[in-house]
Amino acid sequence: MKIEAQSTSKEGPPYGNLLIKMIMDVRVDATRYEPNLMQLGTINNGTSAPRRLSGMTRAQQDIRALLESEHSILHAVAKAIAPIISTLAAIEKRLEKIELMQLELKKTNDEARHHADK
Repeated sequence: MKIEAQSTSKEGPPYGNLLIKMIMDVRVDATRYEPNLMQLGTINNGTSAPRRLSGMTRAQQDIRALLESEHSILHAVAKAIAPIISTLAAIEKRLEKIELMQLELKKTNDEARHHADK
């Protein structure tokens, strides 16, 4: 998922790294607040498929189901964002070219004025 976002971007690392950081921040927040998620057990009983994983409590199963759902959502979001990242990278590249051309035009204009004043 993370590599797809980078490889579809024309510029690559800046936007890809930003996406990875956003995904990692969400993952850290979800992990940090796992104890709070246990309170959602009754909600998850009706919304997630029951799983009987040996050695896991129902709360742990619920947390795992939430994290798996989060992973699926993040994957879908990353796939949706990847084209936007590519477009932004291309726009940024064009903007850099325009800015360079503006600087060159200004320099040429300044030189022409300087020669005209002499």
